[in-house]
Amino acid sequence: MIQTDAAINPGNSGGPLLDSHGNVIGINTAIYGSQGNIGLGFAMPINRAKSILDEYGRTGHISRPTLGIETWYVSGDLTETLELPSSGGLLIRRVERGSAAEQAGLRGPSRYVIRYNYRLPVGADLITAIDGQPVEGLDSLQRAMNHHHGGDILEMTIFRDGRPEKIRVKLGEAPQQM
Repeated sequence: MIQTDAAINPGNSGGPLLDSHGNVIGINTAIYGSQGNIGLGFAMPINRAKSILDEYGRTGHISRPTLGIETWYVSGDLTETLELPSSGGLLIRRVERGSAAEQAGLRGPSRYVIRYNYRLPVGADLITAIDGQPVEGLDSLQRAMNHHHGGDILEMTIFRDGRPEKIRVKLGEAPQQM
């Protein structure tokens, strides 16, 4: 997603996001804020929209891959506190039952501990790389998923039980929606 401070009014989702030269760079999708058009706007990058339209034109439907996890991005002091690699990554906070992630053996927290007045997860897998690319933020997984379809294999490097491990996940496919 593209984050923008451009004024996006309620009801104009689907309109173009333009750069300073008038080129369409995205499609407005949402604004988050307490007042109408004041807040943080988000747009789908135009190249992503084009690839979705191309796929729909070729196949008559849009394949959206699913993995079935919820994550937190952890780095810095938190990785030290959780005794994880200093490079950080995506810490799995939940694995959906029956999901591609569960079938591949990915793990969420086995328990929680209270440290420094915070409830911290213990025993969860930390995703440090996806398809050979280091995890650099919360959107790393979504960016990787944008290049895959249901049934594709997603390769991950995870940190589990004090050591790195490679894992391959056969992605699920989200149901078609109208």
